[in-house]
This record gives sequence, C-alpha cells and structure tokens, in this order.
Amino acid sequence: MKRTAKFLFMQLTIFLCCALFMQSAAAAPAAHLFGSAKYLIHVHKLSYRLDVYQQGVEDAVYSFPIAVGKNPGDKQMTGDNKTPTSWGSAAAIPARYEGAGIGVPSAQVPFRVEEVCPAHYWTHDFGDGKGVVAGAYGPWFLSLDTGWLGIGIHGTHNPASIGTMVSEGCIRLRNEDIHQLKDIICSDNGGIGTGVMITEE
Repeated sequence: MKRTAKFLFMQLTIFLCCALFMQSAAAAPAAHLFGSAKYLIHVHKLSYRLDVYQQGVEDAVYSFPIAVGKNPGDKQMTGDNKTPTSWGSAAAIPARYEGAGIGVPSAQVPFRVEEVCPAHYWTHDFGDGKGVVAGAYGPWFLSLDTGWLGIGIHGTHNPASIGTMVSEGCIRLRNEDIHQLKDIICSDNGGIGTGVMITEE
C-alpha cells in the first residue's frame, strides 16, 4: 500500500512539473501578428524578458533580460511611469494600424517600431537629485507607435537596473543587448514596422 501511494505521488509530481513547464513556455505568436515584418517582439513585464520571434519559426530566436516601468499595470495617463500593454490616447493612432484603438491590447494589435534613433548622446534627468545623466538611453532608442508619447525600447547607463521595475514606462535593455536587438530587426526594412507585443506575464 505504501509503495502504491509513493508511486502515485511521484506520478502526480511529474504531471504537475510538466504542466507548469508547458504553462510557462511561451507560445509562438500567430502569423497574422507579424504583418509584413520578418520579426515580432514580445515583452513579458513580470518575468522581465523580451523575446524575438521570426516568421515561420516556432520558438523565440533571441531572448533578452529587461527592466520595465516602475509602477505596475497598464498605462493610464502620461507620466504614470507604467509600461503600456494596450493602445493609449496620448497621441494620435496612425490609421494604417488596422484594428488599433484606445484600450486594444497590443497582444491583439501589436505596437510597431516607428523609428530607430541613435541615442548615445541623449541625456535625461530622472528627478532623483542626481541631475542630468549622460548616456541615459544607451546607444539606441527604438521608438514605438503605442498611442502614448515617448515609449520605446532602449539601452541604459545603469545595467544593474535590468530585472527591475525602474523606468518611466519604457523597456530597458543592457547596452550590448540593445545593439544586438537593433541589428536583428534592422535587417528587415530598417526595423520599421516590427511588431511589439507587451503583456503582463
């Protein structure tokens, strides 16, 4: 009897581990979410991870650790220090993004890279009493169409901040990683139009 109970417990443990693994494994985005772009970026806020998918490839082809907005939840207003997961209203949403509208999740209609900007000379005052910081955005800023002003994916002067909630709403990568991400997406149409999904998990 004891041996049977032990065997059943082991089977249950294996089943639960497999279920948890399958649940945590990210499913490949549907093909229509790519639009005409070769790549699609998926930002996972709670797990501080940015995955890059390629059309026709099941698994993520690249994955990078990130930092996100210092406040949890979906962006509600300019200045709330939240990383958006759905389309906002602080800026006009270009008509070319079919289906995009206020409150539509980016997992349904992805945000899009609108510009790839050299940012090595940009500065920023984080309001923490340390004054203006040189290189605050790292070498590159991937500006996103999100319906919100000023949201992007960029590098950082502070690599220790990766894996935390610290930004004013943008997604931060280590400088070497934003270099690599920029090179990946810019191999297709200069990166313009690359989809970006941001979800809470």
